[in-house]
Amino acid sequence: MSKYRYLDFRALLNASFILTFSVLNSLPLLAFGVNATLSSFSQSFCVDCHAGADAEAGFDLSQLETTFEDEESTQRWVRVFDRLSRGDMPPADAEQPSAEERRAILAKLAEGIQQAEEQRAEVVLRRLNRVEYENTIHDLFNIQLPLQHLLPQDASTAGFDNVGEGLVLSPETIRAYLKTSELILGNVLGPPEAPPQIKHRTNFLRDRDHRGNVARASKFGSMFRKTPEGIVIFQSDYCPTNLIEFVKLKVPAGTYRGRVRVRAIQSDAPVTLRIYGGDTLTSRREKHVVGYYDIPPNIWTDLEFTDRLMEAGGTYKFQCYNTIDIRKGADTYTGPGLEIGDITIEGPLEEWPPASRQQLLGDLDVEQATLADAEQILKRLLPRALRRPLRDGEQEFYVGLVEQRLEFGDNFEASLRFALQTLLCSSDFLFLNEQPIEDSRGRQRISDYALAARLSYFLWSSTPDVELLRIAHAGKLSHPAILRQQVERLLSAPRGEALVRNFGGQWLGLREIDFTTPDQELFPEFDELLQRSMLAETEHFLQHLLDKDLDVMQVIDSKFTFLNERLAAHYGVPDITGQEMRWVPLPEDSWRGGVLTQASVLKVTANGTNTSPVLRGAWVAEHIMGRPIPPPPPTVSGVEPDIRGARTLREQLAAHRDNSLCASCHDRMDPPGFALESFDPIGGYREHYRTLGDGKRSGLSRSAFTHSWVKYKVGLPVDATGTTPDGMHFEDVREFKRWLLLREADIMRCITGKLMTYATGRAMRFSDRMEIHNVIDRTRSGGNGLRTLVHEVVQSSIFQSP
Repeated sequence: MSKYRYLDFRALLNASFILTFSVLNSLPLLAFGVNATLSSFSQSFCVDCHAGADAEAGFDLSQLETTFEDEESTQRWVRVFDRLSRGDMPPADAEQPSAEERRAILAKLAEGIQQAEEQRAEVVLRRLNRVEYENTIHDLFNIQLPLQHLLPQDASTAGFDNVGEGLVLSPETIRAYLKTSELILGNVLGPPEAPPQIKHRTNFLRDRDHRGNVARASKFGSMFRKTPEGIVIFQSDYCPTNLIEFVKLKVPAGTYRGRVRVRAIQSDAPVTLRIYGGDTLTSRREKHVVGYYDIPPNIWTDLEFTDRLMEAGGTYKFQCYNTIDIRKGADTYTGPGLEIGDITIEGPLEEWPPASRQQLLGDLDVEQATLADAEQILKRLLPRALRRPLRDGEQEFYVGLVEQRLEFGDNFEASLRFALQTLLCSSDFLFLNEQPIEDSRGRQRISDYALAARLSYFLWSSTPDVELLRIAHAGKLSHPAILRQQVERLLSAPRGEALVRNFGGQWLGLREIDFTTPDQELFPEFDELLQRSMLAETEHFLQHLLDKDLDVMQVIDSKFTFLNERLAAHYGVPDITGQEMRWVPLPEDSWRGGVLTQASVLKVTANGTNTSPVLRGAWVAEHIMGRPIPPPPPTVSGVEPDIRGARTLREQLAAHRDNSLCASCHDRMDPPGFALESFDPIGGYREHYRTLGDGKRSGLSRSAFTHSWVKYKVGLPVDATGTTPDGMHFEDVREFKRWLLLREADIMRCITGKLMTYATGRAMRFSDRMEIHNVIDRTRSGGNGLRTLVHEVVQSSIFQSP
């Protein structure tokens, strides 16, 4: 879209909105003549192509209601408005309305859509999603307890799982809250006596459960090498180095500190040690990565780590990474390995009584406690839990629950638990109170307490802290300067990383990265560390944009990224050693830069076996340009890739596009999809497809890092050229990104709208567009930085309104 068309569109919206606000909402839509105007314009310029069963792109205007009485009809007219305002319709080869006719119909459409939205507008109560619930419990009670897996998965609406319309409260969810609240309170109050403290010292050489393996290493030359300090391991795959004696201790869930004496041998460079925790023996229960650690050669390192075992009875396992697996001959093997000496695991590290109990009860002796003590506890806790001052009778209600249980014969702690469980399952705790109030100027806005909660859940995905509630209590949070200070404080706190993790994870679809498992025969180089590094790159990149307030448009292209050794090797970037992520400049001609060419995004937009320009193109259209592609008509079948590699999808799509029902959408989604064809399903750059059918041998015998045998062959060449909807030809993704950078208005509108949806917990409406444009203008004036955009979103009337 040109700059001038963008400005004209804004002026048009402004004029039409002023007209709309100047009339009474109670007047029927037909009083404005909307119906007649739309019908006349549609008959003149639309129905030749968009009528009946053969309507172009399946969009039949002849049957579309013109009174905006239902949501579906209104949204379809919004699509008409957008295509008319951009000049996409009528198509260039069709009869065109005059400039005045186009302005008139757009004004009428804006007027009707706006009024319809106002008449249907309602405040939807927004429930805390699983992430917000867990974080709220952690911050409210000062505990660390995994809870998300105990609650039903939240539905995604408008691309995010914190939108009120999708967060229904089903019977299943209520049962889950009841069960989870019991676990929470048991963790808050802690066990009746201190759990036994464990300090387990071991050595694989001396551990009786490993002595057999070590003996066989000496006798048969198996996978371990015996040394005076312990044993040497070489395996990056199967390696029986679980701490089995630790399993037999049946340790409780909790946080543990581990120390391991280790050094790399037979290597000039560091060797990577990876540690797993949890059920490392059977993996039937929870198992997780503790970390990847670069161990220097020939120097003993006392590595220390801290880890939480989520379930009782967990243990730890130690393996090499990026080494050749050997099952025998360890005594004479000359490749890199790790010598492991003494190991110490101690914990649980949590205090007893737990800090959470002290925070809740203070120094109260529960054996001597009275109802008055319960009243004081609830008086302190309830305003924090409910995120606002108490209403008349609320405190008395919860105190009454304690009194009731005491009268039934329960002890004080059980009675208090009952009241707290009721609180944690109450609608006032589970839902955000964002009902409107009227300010001194007669405008509708949310209260300062609701603003504190909205701000905190936006930036921290958690409940407001004491300072936010204190400022809200003083009635000062809505003051622009104070609100700006609080945004800075929240973003700068460690919890400020939640914005990138939860907004970025949903906007870019990073939460779906586990959804597909790459075909190991086609992509033998894929492994766990590569996927972890993919996610880390994107999260570090977005966090850097936010911390440094860099131009939002760097999400399209940038001169830097974040890499570690594993991801750098995948990208072909030399001279990066170690598994710690770090800022890396990119050369001028790099294929990388921006999020589109980051492996995380490329993986979530592929299926693990092959790529589809259609799927990736539709993803770019929706997530980057803000122009979702409608699903194909039911009469049109999809295009399935040729898994034998005889024909490229481009060749198949060429025939598919001859269908007039398909061409209009494919014109928009195929170009970005073709530009990204230079990247395989795991984000590696390619010039040829891989195939398990006919083709040349790759020339590789083993894959780097995983050392798996290479079975794939070199298939057909990749063609990453294309032509944009406005006729610009591009040779590769670098030229396509330059074209995208010229679409700043579209991209900023898309990103701002998605950020606003996430920030407010509701989908953006047509009537929000003017304020979104205002936010974009103010952001541009401030340098167009991502941090500036966050500030302007918070200062907007949308964010501060119900």
